[in-house]
Amino acid sequence: ENQFTSSLQSFRLLEVAASLICMIFYSGVLTFGNSYIEHEGDIVTFFLAILCLLVFRRWYFESNNTTKTTVSAYLPLIVILSSRIHNAFATGHGLDPSIRLHASHSALVFLPALALLLALRLKWFESTQTLSLSKFIDILAVICLACSWWEKRTRDHSRHGHEFARASMIFVMMGLIHSVYCIGSELTSKVNENRVRRSWTLLCHSRLVLFRVMLFLVIITGPSAACTAVVVLVQCAALSQMMTQSKAQTEVDAPVMAAIWRLLIREVFFATNHHCSFNRLQFTAAFVATDTFQFHIAGFSLFMNTFGWELLGTLLLLLTSRFASNFTAAGSKDGSSRVWDWFCFYQCTETLTSCVSVSGMKRHLMVWAIFAPRFMFAAIFTVMGLLFWFVDALLQNSLYSKVQYIGKEGRDK
Repeated sequence: ENQFTSSLQSFRLLEVAASLICMIFYSGVLTFGNSYIEHEGDIVTFFLAILCLLVFRRWYFESNNTTKTTVSAYLPLIVILSSRIHNAFATGHGLDPSIRLHASHSALVFLPALALLLALRLKWFESTQTLSLSKFIDILAVICLACSWWEKRTRDHSRHGHEFARASMIFVMMGLIHSVYCIGSELTSKVNENRVRRSWTLLCHSRLVLFRVMLFLVIITGPSAACTAVVVLVQCAALSQMMTQSKAQTEVDAPVMAAIWRLLIREVFFATNHHCSFNRLQFTAAFVATDTFQFHIAGFSLFMNTFGWELLGTLLLLLTSRFASNFTAAGSKDGSSRVWDWFCFYQCTETLTSCVSVSGMKRHLMVWAIFAPRFMFAAIFTVMGLLFWFVDALLQNSLYSKVQYIGKEGRDK
């Protein structure tokens, strides 16, 4: 028993050491090399695979010694295999589907992907009761999106699919309004519920908001994003389940979990054909639902197309780390909440080293082509993270305490 415990402890120390080495290289060393920046996507995928394999090694070792292999032991493998499959087959993000150059733009690919996305929505994104109106809104949004992409694929150039794209966006906005209303009703409800039940309901409604924002990203990115959305849902579900592991043997340390989240979020950024360079911006996002350029709408669409996946991943991590501490074991509460703190630390470290690298490379030949754009993207990522950190600090003494107070009041009664 002592040998088994010491082996698990050595595995955990190896995971922490590997995560710190990977993040030191990615957040520090990488910003000083132009070749590293150009191959940043490959480096992120490699580091993500290393950390997930280390966690899988410990979980599989623990399950073999307890003669009970659980499905949760394979969650890290699901994360890395999904990334590899997606990078191999999903291409053409941000490109016009009418050019017919990518298999992901074919109806034989995006229609099953949208059907699977809708099935995951109906299966995973419900809280306590059947919300027929909520389901109906999302079904209509996906159907309109499929019709829009179908029209964009036709050889008749007069059928551009803008009407269906606008209809899909309208249904997404209606869904967001409905989700915000449900969250407000839950917060102001006087029904006596314990803290665990209230936290789980709020988390489910918040995840539904993120799903609908992701559906908006799928609309402005193109047919290739349908496969991306399915893969991202599976990966985020696996990581959320990993964060809520209550057993000491399967708990992932906060620095490791934060590193995996950070690498996965950034891996999705590169997997959707983005890069830390201005010439890789997907300007087609501004003309998904119209041929007329409108400054504010086009700017918002381009911003969400570029930074939307980072925004969604960061928000999901924040919600999971904060609310998960209310329905996990007492020993893992602090670990779940510290994941967000480590995540912010990694992001701030990256921005700091980017500032140093830009200052040191100001006379470098590639400063305006590589180092300066990399710094700008890192700064935007950090501003979004710090904004969420600031909002989280404000809500610590209001929303989260309100949830705990309502739960305590229900138990006392």
